Amino acid sequence: MTVSARELLQPSELVRLENYALMAKAAVEGFLSGLHRSLFHGTGTEFLQYRNYVPGEDLKYLDWKVYARRDRLYTKVFQEETTMNIYFIVDASGSHDYRGSRAACSKLTYACMTAAALAYLASRQGDNIALYAYNDQMREAVEPGHRTGHLSRILHALTRLKPIGPAAHDKVLRAVVPQMHQRGIVVFISDMLEAEETLPPLLRQLRFAHCDTIALQILDPDELDLPHERAVRYLDAEMPEAEVTTHAPAIRADYKLGMDAFLETLANNLKGAQVDYLRLLTNESLGTSLARYLHKREALR
Repeated sequence: MTVSARELLQPSELVRLENYALMAKAAVEGFLSGLHRSLFHGTGTEFLQYRNYVPGEDLKYLDWKVYARRDRLYTKVFQEETTMNIYFIVDASGSHDYRGSRAACSKLTYACMTAAALAYLASRQGDNIALYAYNDQMREAVEPGHRTGHLSRILHALTRLKPIGPAAHDKVLRAVVPQMHQRGIVVFISDMLEAEETLPPLLRQLRFAHCDTIALQILDPDELDLPHERAVRYLDAEMPEAEVTTHAPAIRADYKLGMDAFLETLANNLKGAQVDYLRLLTNESLGTSLARYLHKREALR
């Protein structure tokens, strides 16, 4: 039986390939095109739009006439086609080990498939790609490059990741920023659980490294609606000593209220930090997820 391209991009089909290189190629070839169009300043480039001024940016791009009219600082943004660095930062902490009954793979596998597909696409376009994966410390670090074999290094690094331990977002992100010597795009991939207040300020710091930042949140659908219909013992994957035994239906309403509040706060804080945000579910088609991301990038043009 022939499998259509759209069906192939379902997680249940992709995980059968058992190889990130094949997964990435299947997700990209003939389905997606165009990862980025630069939104950075350039010489002799076409004016694109205004955006709010971020302290620390070059003052020569401020529009003082707009400031005189509105009493607010706006930066001119220009558009140019250019090769840049694409930095993939992947959270491999213990909470990414979860896989519910509706998902074909764990959160970490889905995160790695997403990173692999976007890295494949960026590499095909000639961009430099880099990978930093972490839990409570840096687990994999591949510096930016584009020569033959560089993509393979990143894909092999993804295969070595194991979901274990707590996520030290602060320590690792502060260690990564000094490695960003050139403007580019950061693709941050994590479930971001319990980090709605701490992560946005950290990701905002990447703008001072001249990086446009996209935050991709990977969640299992179980985490949205707590579907279990019996007494369940819930374990904290990052703190094994923490556990709760309860009857799921009895707490579902309160749980959903709490989860909705968490997601709303996270989205608002990331927006305030000028970070693009997209939530992905592990039972969703990877093609649909990436197309949504690329459409969002296209809209910024």
